[in-house]
Amino acid sequence: MNSESTSERTSNLWCSDCDRKRATQLQPYILCDSCYADRYSMQLVDGKLIKFKEYLKAQLIKDGLWFKDGETRQEWHGRMEAVSRGALQRYFGREKGKVGIHKKPAGDGKGSS
Repeated sequence: MNSESTSERTSNLWCSDCDRKRATQLQPYILCDSCYADRYSMQLVDGKLIKFKEYLKAQLIKDGLWFKDGETRQEWHGRMEAVSRGALQRYFGREKGKVGIHKKPAGDGKGSS
């Protein structure tokens, strides 16, 4: 592993769109990650190209996960984390604390002779 610091690996150039963040993309334009996503990140939905950020916002609103009135970003992050942990636990069908996927052996577990 290289011992370079993060600042040595990042660009010394600033985003040409917002001029607030360091550039992470140098081609085709010098852009930060946010401005690059605004310009180029697209999602194909039902045969239509939609900006990814717009699609994500629409999905979060649909699922009741968008910002609530008066909610801080920290509160929103906590709510999102709680929902995603619950969804993952349901998806994998396991209890807290277990690691990996545990399946019951097929048959009676005694093997065949």
